[in-house]
Amino acid sequence: MAAPASADMTDRERLRQAVDHLLASQSPSGFFLYDFDFLVGRSVEGDNIVRQAGTGYFLAEYYLHASDPRVRGAVERTLDQLGKRSLPIGKSWVQSAIEQTRILSIPIGRYKLRSGLERFGLLYRPSGDGKVISLDGRYLTASTGATAVALLAELQYQQATADQRFSALRAAWVKGLLSARIPGAGFRITPHLIDDTPYYDGEAWLALAYFDSLFPGDRTVGPTLKNLDSYLMQRYATEVTTGFYQWGAMAAARRFKATSDPRFVTFIGAQARALLDAPGGDRWRGNNPCASIEGLATAAAVLRAQASTDRTLLARIEERIREDMAVIRQLQVAPNATRLEFAEGIYLVSPRLRDFSGAFLEGRFRPSTRVDATAHCISAFVKLAG
Repeated sequence: MAAPASADMTDRERLRQAVDHLLASQSPSGFFLYDFDFLVGRSVEGDNIVRQAGTGYFLAEYYLHASDPRVRGAVERTLDQLGKRSLPIGKSWVQSAIEQTRILSIPIGRYKLRSGLERFGLLYRPSGDGKVISLDGRYLTASTGATAVALLAELQYQQATADQRFSALRAAWVKGLLSARIPGAGFRITPHLIDDTPYYDGEAWLALAYFDSLFPGDRTVGPTLKNLDSYLMQRYATEVTTGFYQWGAMAAARRFKATSDPRFVTFIGAQARALLDAPGGDRWRGNNPCASIEGLATAAAVLRAQASTDRTLLARIEERIREDMAVIRQLQVAPNATRLEFAEGIYLVSPRLRDFSGAFLEGRFRPSTRVDATAHCISAFVKLAG
């Protein structure tokens, strides 16, 4: 399937149109139109707080890159909304002591362990200096991933504007992330669970690494990062099909910039090689590859600057970027589009396409768009622009 995009449009114009679409789709609340399926003519998925917060982060990244004054207000509205949906969280000293025994990492009896901790009020404390973000106001659905990408949005907003209006939220989200850390491992998915997930491990690592690069010397974040670096690079060196890849590459690049430790360059190269060697996956299914481009563009930038880089690997990365970007350009909805073409003589007509000018489809065989598909593509174009 191909969206009817103009072949002579520059990447800068594509980026601007994608940003225009997100700005037009933002509601007064600060959140964005989440998804739309052109086959059935309506939204079908509901909503996802991580992707809403992530859209704020990607727009803040674009604002830091382009200083587009329209974007500043959009990011502020999203941060305001995320602040309103933030719940207080903390730990008792008993909970902290129990977690330091590494009990949360035992591989057996985990359901009973979680139930026991919940029964005695040792999963979390619904008060304290930390905050976590929940779409519906429940701790059951409060998301570590949403908290991480919201923190990234605030950090890049503050970096671009020097505006400290969200500094209290920043501090609370940092403490919320630290409260979700599993000692010696990754990050809990929600306060009600004791399991981690590659997505949230990567997002939280990047958020804390970004915070440390802007505010070095924090007595809690700094030591946490040193332990976290070693654990995540060992666990995910070749695990690249789980949603961790682009977040891990960006986090490692940020840590290398801060520390000059060559371990991070080695990790970035190993991850990129594993991604290029991985069979099938999203690429075989024709899914939108913008998220992986974020990681590959980051890897290329880091490796290109190292004298000892494997130039064959770098050439493979750059070729993959060229191939996937050719696909991505075909996935953007052009102005005044009315149909999506699947093959010669086979197409889907939808008058609603005009409302999604600049948006990116979810894939070559998926006649739908979702807010994170466009947001990841904005980030990919920003990173390739340098």
